[in-house]
Amino acid sequence: MPDERASGMILFRNHSTGRHYLIIKNRIGGHWGFPKGRLEPGEDEMAAALREVEEEVGIRRPRVLPGFTEHLSYRFVRNRDVVFKEVTLFLAATDEEGRREGNEVEAMDWLPLPNALSRLTYPEQRSTLLRAEAYLQAQGLQREG
Repeated sequence: MPDERASGMILFRNHSTGRHYLIIKNRIGGHWGFPKGRLEPGEDEMAAALREVEEEVGIRRPRVLPGFTEHLSYRFVRNRDVVFKEVTLFLAATDEEGRREGNEVEAMDWLPLPNALSRLTYPEQRSTLLRAEAYLQAQGLQREG
């Protein structure tokens, strides 16, 4: 049983140079990843992901693609305690630029796949992004540009 559950989204949009993915830098810890956050009481994974995307990057109309859901599990240390965390990530298209909201996001960037992969801090997120790209290609959503 996880100590924490979180949910978020891998957001993409079409750009004149191809498909770009939104990567954010977390203010606490300074790691680069996807918009995500803890589930609030009574919230399911989708509701939490939609809320977090709006709260962190101001995107209000993501179009979630059915059929793609990734689950990551990992452990980390917080205040000398080991925390077991499970994260659910959904894949969503958007035509919104977004903007940093609140105080949790230090920076955000829309990047093509190779740049997004090199920017992501953790290898499990790089693997998840590669699976998302493979899913999009299998659905016939080729990168433009």
